[in-house]
Amino acid sequence: MAPPTFNPDQNIRLFLAKLLEAGGADSVVDALSFLDTAFVLTRNGQLLAANERFADLIGYSRKELSGIDVTKLVAFKDRAQLQHKLSTNFSSTYRLDLLTKSAEVKHVSITPCVFTSSGTVYRLAGFVDNTDIINLKNAQIHHLHNISRALIRAIEVRDPYTIGHMSRTTLIALEIAAALGLPKATMEAIEMGAGLHDVGKSAIPIEILTKPGKLAAHEWSFITKHPEIGHRMLADIGLDKVSTDIVLLHHECWDGSGYPHGLVGDDIPLEAAVVHAADSLEAIAGVRPYRKAYSFEEAVNIMEEVRQKYHPDVLKTCGELVKSGKFSGKEYNPTPFYEQEIWG
Repeated sequence: MAPPTFNPDQNIRLFLAKLLEAGGADSVVDALSFLDTAFVLTRNGQLLAANERFADLIGYSRKELSGIDVTKLVAFKDRAQLQHKLSTNFSSTYRLDLLTKSAEVKHVSITPCVFTSSGTVYRLAGFVDNTDIINLKNAQIHHLHNISRALIRAIEVRDPYTIGHMSRTTLIALEIAAALGLPKATMEAIEMGAGLHDVGKSAIPIEILTKPGKLAAHEWSFITKHPEIGHRMLADIGLDKVSTDIVLLHHECWDGSGYPHGLVGDDIPLEAAVVHAADSLEAIAGVRPYRKAYSFEEAVNIMEEVRQKYHPDVLKTCGELVKSGKFSGKEYNPTPFYEQEIWG
């Protein structure tokens, strides 16, 4: 006869069921000292018992929590998600926002364990409070946005022909990224990288940036250094690598003709390819000292003539957005970046 198999998950569920049968829901949350904050509830979301640490976390007494509908303890935006997880016996770790008695938000991770006792389904939920970490992260992001605004302002006041270029490139890049279905975290990195993509131009002589005629070879060599200069400038301020890679690689071309590294095809990160196309579209549709502005329709047609330089899916998406009217109206908007609301 084969030895019985050891199923740790099943053994835990059996242990929880026996605890519940022997001492009730309170014994389940109080006996498991390794759980920092926890509660037990029924499948329909009625809270049966919570330990002292959970009660302290959200500002209720244990007595007040007994019998409460657990969805009332959750931020409104997360209630449908929680109800779905309860109805499907979802048992993987997930995140949501709790509401304290004083309406303060607590950002938590939840690890549930679904078990059955006397034919009834129960859930033990262990919580980890991530509020301090998330608040610190948000403060850092806000600080980085402020740094970004200051850097962009410093560049735009030097060159009246590119006032608003980086902010408009950011908006175009975000529209392209959304149309491509890129995730939120990627779009946040694109937002920061696109907003700072030309920061290295602050080191380029203004005479070169505003020269009305064709640049000489040595002048062009200054221009081609701005991605690496910008990348070095941002190296130590805590930006996400995706964002700094955008600054470094936003002039790389699909066919290998770009700079500074001459990357080819999929060696170019998609995020950088998105900003490359957005940068081109905005630049062609903007006034420059050496030519008039084009419409977005004309700009995308010019890009199509050298389509080998752009990521195929990104260029296709640019064309679709222009055709749909998403990019239209007054192409050259001389509103300075610092008078626009990009991040709120």
